[in-house]
Amino acid sequence: MGSVAISADGEYIAVGSYDERVYLFEKDSSMPLWSYSPGSAVGSVAISADGEYIAAGSFEDKVYLFNKDSNTPLWSHTTGDDVLTVAISADGDYVAAGSNDDKVYLFEKDSSTPLWSYTAGGDVRTVSISADGEYVAVGS
Repeated sequence: MGSVAISADGEYIAVGSYDERVYLFEKDSSMPLWSYSPGSAVGSVAISADGEYIAAGSFEDKVYLFNKDSNTPLWSHTTGDDVLTVAISADGDYVAAGSNDDKVYLFEKDSSTPLWSYTAGGDVRTVSISADGEYVAVGS
């Protein structure tokens, strides 16, 4: 397994896996609601507090955003290298992603075009976003 995240109410669990899949589970089921294969390992997932939105980062240089009701991505964005970490605001309005291309990216849920990106000077290995999406912390 690459990563696991649980919604604040405990109803939904997102899993990113080295078997090249993103999975979404309900708390009372061992069978996924859905899965999606981006074609490479998924090293990071994050889920909004209400479980409505799932962000995923893959080793095929992509960030994905899903709605809990479908395994078809709402959007994806290609970065310059493996996406090592993702975070999502509590309401799902903002997604932050960190990559081996030394950058952190910030997205709104409605667009695959970053609001901004920042070059950290080294691989971005961890990222966190405040509940309201106002602040992003990065480890490089």
